Amino acid sequence: MNDNKYFANRYQEMDVNTAPPVHLIVMLYEAGIRSLEDARGCMERKDIAGRAKAVNKCSAIISELQSSLNIKEGGEIASSLNRLYDYMKSTLLRASVEQEPKLIAEVLGLLENLCSAWRQIDSSAVVTSDELGKLNPVQNAGFPEKLPVVDGGLLGSFSISA
Repeated sequence: MNDNKYFANRYQEMDVNTAPPVHLIVMLYEAGIRSLEDARGCMERKDIAGRAKAVNKCSAIISELQSSLNIKEGGEIASSLNRLYDYMKSTLLRASVEQEPKLIAEVLGLLENLCSAWRQIDSSAVVTSDELGKLNPVQNAGFPEKLPVVDGGLLGSFSISA
């Protein structure tokens, strides 16, 4: 079983190292979603330590997404995402303190909507970083037309741990 986990981790590491920027964003959203699904299950089982670990992992993922925003070049959408990420992190904190599954579900829904929009871009075609700035990955979530960019590109460096 340990061999399988090792190989799965190596495969994931290779996927992260070779993935295009848009796919990395999708991977981060998916990891955040999995973490909140774990948190919800832990909450149901009254597993406080497990819930805290899962919520903290999702908060760290949201912080990573937030730190990749370039507010100056990303315009209104970067600012909107920044505020949304702040809201999600504060809601997760409240969910942990109050042990409220509805708050977990609220953030989970936001992450799923954003992930869905990014998946559409990820599956559409190979695009350059310059072209990414012209796409609207969160159109269905009601955000403005311009995509955030980070230092001339979409992302900084990301790491996802299992």
